[in-house]
Amino acid sequence: MTWADFVVRGTLVLAVGFAASYAFGRASAAVRHLIWTVAFLALLALPGALRLGPKISLGVWPGETRAVSGEARAVSGEVRDVGERALPDGRAVANHGVNWFLAYLGGLLIVAARFAAGAVRTGRMVRRARPAMHAEALVDSLRRNLGIGRKVRALESPAVSVPMTWGTLRPVVLLPEAARHWPAARLYAVMLHELVHVRRCDLLAQVAAQAACCLYWFHPLVWLAARQLRKEREGACDDAVLSGGVSAPDYAGHLLEVARVMVQRRSLADAPAMAETGDLEERVRAVLDRGRNRGPVNGRLSAVVAALACALLLPVALVTLHAQAGSGGLAGVVQDISKARVPNSGIRIKNLDGTNEETATANAAGEFGFSNIPAGRYSIEVRARGFAVGKTEVRVEAGRRVESVVTLEVGQVSETVKVRGAKPATGSLAQAAPAAAPARAPQRIPVGGNVQPAKLLSKVDPVYPANLKQQGIAGTVM
Repeated sequence: MTWADFVVRGTLVLAVGFAASYAFGRASAAVRHLIWTVAFLALLALPGALRLGPKISLGVWPGETRAVSGEARAVSGEVRDVGERALPDGRAVANHGVNWFLAYLGGLLIVAARFAAGAVRTGRMVRRARPAMHAEALVDSLRRNLGIGRKVRALESPAVSVPMTWGTLRPVVLLPEAARHWPAARLYAVMLHELVHVRRCDLLAQVAAQAACCLYWFHPLVWLAARQLRKEREGACDDAVLSGGVSAPDYAGHLLEVARVMVQRRSLADAPAMAETGDLEERVRAVLDRGRNRGPVNGRLSAVVAALACALLLPVALVTLHAQAGSGGLAGVVQDISKARVPNSGIRIKNLDGTNEETATANAAGEFGFSNIPAGRYSIEVRARGFAVGKTEVRVEAGRRVESVVTLEVGQVSETVKVRGAKPATGSLAQAAPAAAPARAPQRIPVGGNVQPAKLLSKVDPVYPANLKQQGIAGTVM
């Protein structure tokens, strides 16, 4: 998975989420909340789907051309410029990638630390809270009416400024200390709102949204989507309260009163809270709107939304569109260990993220280039006579030209000569073989420029020892 895939496809998922939310604008808030929950789950699953899922290639758009086999062509006339300036070596490219990764990781850790701090603060408030005796009977009654099988505790704490819900397996409702003085109607509306959060498992949806914000912290759309999720979550709970028999004007008054206290004492907790001051005016308008759809999400509607989400998001994750990924250029030079150019070497590149494979031949200056190739990771393999095979990997990005230097090492040359001796017919030493000539010192062969394959310049054959030969001792000289 390339960085472009990560960003572009994540943007497509978010765009689909915004489009679906707009298309279901007349539906209930519960339906739009479900849409955003599915969108955030798709964002979390997208990296795994891109890496592990099958790739379905739809080809390229008309007019897109690929590099052809044979003589290397200039990339927009820029390949010749490669010989006029130094190209970044592999370590520089690797350091550049490491710097980007560290920057991304730093942002991810900062955002995760912010969410973790809120969770720790909320957990501390829950541990220090006291049972709210005045609300326990009401909580049990509402829990049974809503069909919640888990036990829900009602707690109160001086650190809490607004009612909120925390926990999934053992959920609790946190109330401010002032709640013991509330009118019965307000306490009923507040507890019903919070228990609807428990029944809908809104905390899990919030965790998924926060995880996506950590993963895509650099993307502004993901933060807008998280805000939409919170707004639709509270709207869905407001609809459930109104459907439970609370009058709209009374409930709007309860929201305003709770929000007034929240403005006075800002809480840093990280749990679903009843009053969000940022969208309060819009929520009050929605509460007082008599023509608004307030229907809950049933199993059939959930299945339809999930099926539509899969139909829209699976192609985004699995289909490989060359037109979407774009095309780029690849240029480079081939050199030996002394940084002299190696001409006329064979170049073969293979797309590790796709199926295309191209070949070319370096020119007399050791330069090669490929234009308009699909973006992705490429392996480069260079072969030249007298050298070992050179291999490296590069990443081609859409709309850009990547440059690479391939350094070849001198190939290994070895030869084995076997000499076998036999006893002479007569014992005359006069026919003995002459003494061996002294071996020449090894010579360094300079390479570079018009490189030729390694050649054997001189060879001294081994001689079978005359004394062993006279004694008739058979053997092999290496």
